[in-house]
Amino acid sequence: MDVSYFCATLAELSAERLYRLIALRSQVFVVARQRARHEPDGLDIEPATLHVWGERDGVPVATLRLTEEAGGLRLSRLCTAPTERRKGYATTLLEHAAMLAEGRPIVAEVFVRSAPWFEDRGFVKYGGRSVVDGEPHLHLRFDADELAAQHAAAVEAAVEESNGQTPYVPAWVAL
Repeated sequence: MDVSYFCATLAELSAERLYRLIALRSQVFVVARQRARHEPDGLDIEPATLHVWGERDGVPVATLRLTEEAGGLRLSRLCTAPTERRKGYATTLLEHAAMLAEGRPIVAEVFVRSAPWFEDRGFVKYGGRSVVDGEPHLHLRFDADELAAQHAAAVEAAVEESNGQTPYVPAWVAL
């Protein structure tokens, strides 16, 4: 079955769906990494927080969170279920985040070892390093318009490669 993608605020989420998103993040950031941390940090219940995720058969396979910040958005809690990695779900979520940003910059603090993955998708370093929950992080930023342009170019290239046939592009669903 294909993965369906969604975006919702707290008011648009059921308690069960929010629980499943936080459970996925806990599986990735706490259990798999063997890091004791309190995963729910209070930002999930802010009225303006956007939860973006992909799911198959009602089970989240990847998720991220966008919060409002002066002059833009902050991306956090991007993760993919360990059994679903390397299938492009996180990249697809970033593309949707770019659309949601509507031209505003997006900032993120990411694990140092994850920075190259983000840089391959348009992020650039700004500021320095910090330590979050005992792990070194880099401060990254990207211009959402640039990522949207990259996505449009990729879709155009895919159309050319498929002899004019329009490739599959996920239909974003707002709950």
